[in-house]
Amino acid sequence: MIRLRVQQDPARSGAILMEEDQALLELAERGKFEPLVRFYQWEVPTISLGYHQSAEQLDMSRLSAASMPWVRRPTGGAAVLHSDELTYAIVLPNCDGPKDASRVQELVSRAIAGGLRALGVAAEVDERGEPLSALPNRTSCFVRTSRWEVTVGGKKIVGSAQRKLSSAILQHGSILTGDDHLRITDFLQLKDDHSRELLRAKLESKATSISHELGYAVHPNDLREAMAASFVTVFSNLQSIPSTSAAGN
Repeated sequence: MIRLRVQQDPARSGAILMEEDQALLELAERGKFEPLVRFYQWEVPTISLGYHQSAEQLDMSRLSAASMPWVRRPTGGAAVLHSDELTYAIVLPNCDGPKDASRVQELVSRAIAGGLRALGVAAEVDERGEPLSALPNRTSCFVRTSRWEVTVGGKKIVGSAQRKLSSAILQHGSILTGDDHLRITDFLQLKDDHSRELLRAKLESKATSISHELGYAVHPNDLREAMAASFVTVFSNLQSIPSTSAAGN
């Protein structure tokens, strides 16, 4: 049985949060690390880029004018504006099997979907789509749908990214509580305002949020508690990550 430790962390700067996730991954790689999921929010709205993504995709003059900080994640994926969200980060040791990365994606999505359903959101796990990958040529995380995506009515409500070392995995992502992630179009290096409008419209058509689905804002503590309970339920049913028996969708 996997004993998953839950850690509820306060809001911090993006730089500190990413450093902490990287440090936890390195600890897990060295062994003697208890599986951990932590939940946190960002001190101020911050853009993060994937590990392989070029900073040239950001409009630095716009970032400077708006005093918008940006950081680089230790994981892959594309750009995200972290604002109206709860972020999860799960770190697992002893993941050296060839299918462990995909298995973690599936389990995490089932845990998040379960937590959302407990709050009244009609979340589903989409078993189709692309695998999580670096995708350095992508702009925004919420433009595309990956395999094991958590969706509501076909729209993404979570954006995730992953990093696997030889025997440890970090996966973290944004559970959208509101729509401020759409402002990322203001800070990308795009051809003109028309291109910004088109990308924003595409993002609106591809993603949704808890407040949009429920018609009201869920208290952050209620969301944290629902997620923690669902993660523990999903992972406590496993003997190990490569287990072939999945929790219900």
